Amino acid sequence: MGKVETVPNSKARSGLRFEVLASTDAMDDIVYLAQQSHSESRFSYIEFAPDKVRSIAERAISDPKQHAVMVCWDADRPVGFVFCSVGEYHIGAGTLVTTIHNLNVLKDVRHSLKGGRVAIGLLNGVTSWSRARSAAEVLFHVTSDVELGRTHKFIKRLGYRFIGGSYAKDLG
Repeated sequence: MGKVETVPNSKARSGLRFEVLASTDAMDDIVYLAQQSHSESRFSYIEFAPDKVRSIAERAISDPKQHAVMVCWDADRPVGFVFCSVGEYHIGAGTLVTTIHNLNVLKDVRHSLKGGRVAIGLLNGVTSWSRARSAAEVLFHVTSDVELGRTHKFIKRLGYRFIGGSYAKDLG
């Protein structure tokens, strides 16, 4: 487990700990979590690139006002993570919007009560992080093609509104 910045009130009764990555000490854990996410996603046919994961995490660490990698630990085991960034809408000005690029809870944890706590804790962390940056809203793009119906029901219960969709056309 690496050096991280603890999110306020991050110690849940479940024994889970939620932290914003603040150093590269936990980089191997982040790469592991990203690899697990990638391996079950629709993009698993694409070669996994650990160096890209490291680059994304390093960018988040070096620019914590604009990017964050948050990790959930169950004791010393990393069980979930989220990567998000905040910036202006691509064709707008003056308003910040947070985008969740990747959120994943390990498959063996996801289907338990603890899995729900992990996901909620990570999303609450994104909300707190976003408010601290004066973001107007949080966008969560789900393109993994993993448990879409379950994700849709879950995210709606947390107050997210469905505003569109992602479409893919296989060219192979």
